[in-house]
Amino acid sequence: MSDFYVGYLPHAPRPQATFIRRVVVVLGLLLVTSALVLVFGQMPFDNSAFEYGKLHTFEGIVEAQPYPTLLVERPGAIGREEKYSRYLMVAPGKHAADDLVAGLDGKQVRLQGQLIYREGGTMIEVVRGSIGSVDAVPATKESIRDLGPVIVTGEIVDSKCYLGVMNPGRGKVHRDCAARCLSGGITPIFVSSNGGDRYLLVGPDGAAIGRDALREFVAEPITVRGELLQKGEKPLLRIDTRKLRHTPAGSK
Repeated sequence: MSDFYVGYLPHAPRPQATFIRRVVVVLGLLLVTSALVLVFGQMPFDNSAFEYGKLHTFEGIVEAQPYPTLLVERPGAIGREEKYSRYLMVAPGKHAADDLVAGLDGKQVRLQGQLIYREGGTMIEVVRGSIGSVDAVPATKESIRDLGPVIVTGEIVDSKCYLGVMNPGRGKVHRDCAARCLSGGITPIFVSSNGGDRYLLVGPDGAAIGRDALREFVAEPITVRGELLQKGEKPLLRIDTRKLRHTPAGSK
């Protein structure tokens, strides 16, 4: 029989059928292999969360500077244990909480919000209009310790997305979003290349960094020289944004 095949015939000639089967098997294996390569080649998702729609009530002391933070007392803390858990505070959307805590620095408050967290960092997205003062003895402000100069390499991220609202909340895929969040006043965080060290970034005077001062360096490899500070349990990095430089490609 000729290998010529007409479509309306019930079966293709054996040589053609065998060839087509082999092609289909090879293409199937290539497809499965490509899918596996893409899956395992992706950056793994960070272990972070945003409890969207799940409101909690918090009570603590407002620390307005350098970035809005709620200090929640830890029951049973003794000796050298840190007395407070520190929650960064943000407003809904890509906005800082500065206006929400205006006039409340050092005061005990009660508020509602949604938790954002990942290992080593927690944040509250505060419900607008939910903050109310609570009668309490004024808290003693925590001192800042200067731990000396450091040089670290890593990436600047916006804390809200990085801590759990977006996943991944870092890298070039997140650059535009991070730039807009920082422009809205969201607290900037420096994440070291190994991912193990994170620092709140502050200016030379220890105050919040200008909202657009870091735009050029967001989500890019960068080496930072600054002063390491400690406030409570949180490390801060005091930097001069005018001296920031990108890390050359291939450097670590």
